[in-house]
Amino acid sequence: MGSAKQRTLITIFVMSTIAVLVILLYHYLVNRTEVSIEEPTEVEVLINKDLELYYPATPKEVVKLYSNMLQNLYTELEEDEYKALGLKMRELYDEELLEINSLDKHINQLSNEILEWKNAKRRIVNFSFDNDKDNLSRVEDGVEYQINNVSYTFEERSKFIEDYSFILRKDENNRWKILGWRLIPQSESNNDID
Repeated sequence: MGSAKQRTLITIFVMSTIAVLVILLYHYLVNRTEVSIEEPTEVEVLINKDLELYYPATPKEVVKLYSNMLQNLYTELEEDEYKALGLKMRELYDEELLEINSLDKHINQLSNEILEWKNAKRRIVNFSFDNDKDNLSRVEDGVEYQINNVSYTFEERSKFIEDYSFILRKDENNRWKILGWRLIPQSESNNDID
């Protein structure tokens, strides 16, 4: 009789252990947090781009990167994101432009522009470059300069195009830096607006 009691106790013990394990497994599966690896956003990629190692090689690539930053800047960014992106944009600026455009002034202007754009529901839809043959290059006092023209397509109430001319200067590290830009008046522009 003792062996029947012993088998019953062993069976109860094994069944209880299995039940506890099943409950623990269920609890683990229900409450586990899934580790997800999120792809970085385009803004995060731009902010984290190491321009010391991967600086754009040509004036066109510099303006393309800058334009991509602009396009992302005027979206729904958090304050820390647009400030970080504004700082990253400054890495593409020539020393002369940095001198006349202090960091505080630049960030304040960005804040105001972003608010204006948000209120106007304005955004950059696209940008494109004019023909490379239209880029003007010159050397003055041993320093290389180049002008690149870019067409930005904006959307506010409707779509419209504005052309900008960027002037870049090669610095002492042979990196093309943005010296400035200007809006090209429609009378000088080659773009047809539909």
